[in-house]
Amino acid sequence: MTTINEVFGRINSEGNVDILFADSGESVTRLDANVFPVGSDFGARYDHPEGITLTRADAESLGIDIE
Repeated sequence: MTTINEVFGRINSEGNVDILFADSGESVTRLDANVFPVGSDFGARYDHPEGITLTRADAESLGIDIE
């Protein structure tokens, strides 16, 4: 499972934060964090094949670097 220190965030057109791998820029599909991705009823620890998007507030509270 991916940890916070392996990722960064990029603000998307809706103002939310797409979570990406720091080394490759690819979308993260599972994250070891107690948050729910935008529009999902399942926590970030579950697989999200479309990638994980968090609210800016959630990303900031987790300490994710946002560009």
